[in-house]
Amino acid sequence: MTIEGKIIFISEETIVGQKQLPKISFVIEENSDREFKNSLMIDLLGDKSDMIKSFKEGDAVRVFLNYRAREYDGRWFNSIGAWKIESMGGSSASSNDDLPF
Repeated sequence: MTIEGKIIFISEETIVGQKQLPKISFVIEENSDREFKNSLMIDLLGDKSDMIKSFKEGDAVRVFLNYRAREYDGRWFNSIGAWKIESMGGSSASSNDDLPF
């Protein structure tokens, strides 16, 4: 499954779990003309956390997702990760460049 949109938040790297793995989360907002846009938080764990380091907030990306539900102590939780992030070749950040080319 894929989602295309703009990165609106990238967390600081944290260390989690017994294996002391790096984790970075980011939020992507869908490309849409709707007034209220959907967004999704995606976690990158271990060596996958390096994928987001070449991007910044405002970048347009296509994210290839991994997702699953897990049961713990009688409760269910969703886990959403990514296995690939591609640049869509643009940023929604404004440019101060007034040149027409």
